Amino acid sequence: MKKKFLSGLMTVALAGIMAFGIAGCGGNNEESENTTGTVSLELWTPITGADLTVFSRMITKFNQEYEGEIYVDHQSDVRETHYRNLKNNIPNNGPDLAIIHSQLVKNYAENDYIVPIDSTFFTKETIDPADYQQNVMSTLIAGEGEYYGFPLDVHPIVLYYNKAIVGDNELPTNYSELMALAQKLTDKSKGIWGLPISTLWPTEFTYTTALYQAGGSEIDTETSMPKFNTAEGAEAAENLRDIIYKYEVSPANLQTDADLGLFTTGKAAFHIQGCWSLLALEEALGDNLGVMSLSGMLTDNTDETSRQVMARSHVFTVARTKRTISQRKKEAMVTFIKWMGENSAEWSSAGQIPAFNAARETDTFKNAPYVSDFGDPSIFRTAASATYFESGYETVFQYVTTIMTSADSDITKLLADAEAEAKKAVNTEING
Repeated sequence: MKKKFLSGLMTVALAGIMAFGIAGCGGNNEESENTTGTVSLELWTPITGADLTVFSRMITKFNQEYEGEIYVDHQSDVRETHYRNLKNNIPNNGPDLAIIHSQLVKNYAENDYIVPIDSTFFTKETIDPADYQQNVMSTLIAGEGEYYGFPLDVHPIVLYYNKAIVGDNELPTNYSELMALAQKLTDKSKGIWGLPISTLWPTEFTYTTALYQAGGSEIDTETSMPKFNTAEGAEAAENLRDIIYKYEVSPANLQTDADLGLFTTGKAAFHIQGCWSLLALEEALGDNLGVMSLSGMLTDNTDETSRQVMARSHVFTVARTKRTISQRKKEAMVTFIKWMGENSAEWSSAGQIPAFNAARETDTFKNAPYVSDFGDPSIFRTAASATYFESGYETVFQYVTTIMTSADSDITKLLADAEAEAKKAVNTEING
């Protein structure tokens, strides 16, 4: 069935459009305001693997429903290539829309790669920010307090387990119980490990989750500077290192995906990985796959923050272009973004949590296998908004890797060095 554009968008005066084009889009070469024919939207995303099958199916459904009105041309690349292409092609040859991970939105906004999705795009009658998970929406504000994106999902890190190995043992509720059970299930003579953990990926998720659960934060909200060099930061790093060297439930120095390989081949009881790996793990383990929240699993604390789990979000953004975006194209963008939110319950089949609130109330979402085991979305904490997250904060995870590669690593010194280097990177970018 064909659909029509969302109605009720604000009528924008020519002067307002031109001002937006000059200030927000870097030029005043306005697109022709065609009132007939199909509006084509070019969308670039970093969605790959099993997720891509589900996402592509959703794009196809949208194009079918809006045949003759809107057509979305989707291009997907691995993360590094995706972001490099955006930076190299905006504003001359970039897409109309791009998915950007939530922690990078403020950086892309303040470096002028994307433009605010403001009142020239939508009113609350067409798409309402209040309809989305507010923890994510709060990270998408930049500039003059305007939104620079709308989220598709919230994707947390979770704890997978092999039912065949765990058996009738009671599942853990905190760090000590997890370590005790992992030790019980470790059988080195058979090559079976309780909780193999890579010192590399997804360390940024595991360490940040441990940091949150210890009561810490990766960013000082007053200065927007890194805040890892704290007692909470040291506790988080020590708990991760102890998995390997104190409790000996993981081989040392596992490279990226080596822990995943042990889990998928039946050589690991537990595995920490993102929800985005659900389809691949379900295919590998079948009915033996178990899923539980990582909430409270990396600490023995019992305060409010101990339940928090680090998450991120795929966010729809509008790329800056030298041409002023026509009002008809803006309406098409809003129509597409809202449709993806309203239909994002289907996205849960790829292991993703819809950011659109109503989608989480649908039977499709509630009946999706495993997803409800990830935990209540209220515990998911997305990275704080920071302009220099990419250059500053990701530096720290290299030091966390160093901490996890030796039983004798000096956590205090390494975290101090990590924070100093991260601050230097931030100041270098600020000062050019």
